[in-house]
Amino acid sequence: MKPTGRLIVFKLARTNDRVAMNRFCRRFYGYLDHSHNHKYRYQRKGFLDDFPHLKLQSGVIVVGKQNTRAILSFLKEYNSEIFMRDIILTKRDLKLLGMESP
Repeated sequence: MKPTGRLIVFKLARTNDRVAMNRFCRRFYGYLDHSHNHKYRYQRKGFLDDFPHLKLQSGVIVVGKQNTRAILSFLKEYNSEIFMRDIILTKRDLKLLGMESP
């Protein structure tokens, strides 16, 4: 049996304004924070940092099947339009997702 993962494609609802979309991106992906006149930089963690994932482009991620439920729950909080498919993972994908078998 070939190893599979989930391809999740999502789009935020048009009812979300710019502030809400920015808040979503920061909470979901994390962000780089600057302080003291850009002297210090801090990478703030996002929700997605707790799960091994591949971000293919904006709104397109690949995750392991075991993490799907939590991610979908988060996306539904923002009334996202979600499309999901099972995909066959390559050796490189398995390594990046931490699903590589010894």
